[in-house]
Amino acid sequence: MKERIERLKKLTYIPQKEIAWLIEQAELSVKQQEIIEENKRQQEITVHQFRQTQEEIQHLSGESRRYKKALEKIITNLTFAIQVAQNELEGDVK
Repeated sequence: MKERIERLKKLTYIPQKEIAWLIEQAELSVKQQEIIEENKRQQEITVHQFRQTQEEIQHLSGESRRYKKALEKIITNLTFAIQVAQNELEGDVK
């Protein structure tokens, strides 16, 4: 392609066949640029979605830790309440 372009630069008259080739190359170039721009746009969207997902995971991990701590406190309190109830029942039985 490079050689063909150099040859065309040297011509004073460009044959119709060569003009058609130039037009075809220009059209291909435009299509390639459109594809590149669309790929770039899709990449930006993907990066944005990835970052949002990371933030959501961090948020959910924090919530999960808070729920786990709260559940552990509830279990501790219930265990204590059961123990107290058992002690009272044993005291009533004796």
